Amino acid sequence: MSDLDALTGKGHPGFIELPSSIITVGPIRVDTLHNEVSIADKKSRLTPTESMTLHFLAVNANNVCTASQIVSHVWGFGNDGDTGLVKSHIRHLRQKIEPDPNNPIYILTVPDVGYTLVGRDLGEAMQSTSTGEDV
Repeated sequence: MSDLDALTGKGHPGFIELPSSIITVGPIRVDTLHNEVSIADKKSRLTPTESMTLHFLAVNANNVCTASQIVSHVWGFGNDGDTGLVKSHIRHLRQKIEPDPNNPIYILTVPDVGYTLVGRDLGEAMQSTSTGEDV
């Protein structure tokens, strides 16, 4: 088998080993290759844009990402991109991963700055919410 065959998977029909496309943050598993997210054994399909947005947040978990940084990563624009697009995609992502999208515990808004993906398990998040801590 040639080196090219090895790289392309020829000689091993149906088998091409790909690098891992899965990022795990707390209970959230983001699979960017298949545009899927799973949390607590619930799997949801993502649009390519949602997948890129969530991937960016996951890579930068527990850090604040500005809307401009997200626009630049996802759409490739400079700081003049439409941050309203980001807000819309964050809302759709919350519908797919949050237990209560109106009271998010994973994708948090940092007022006047951006968003952060918090890696914590559901029990911990619910406990801090019920004790009145700021989430």
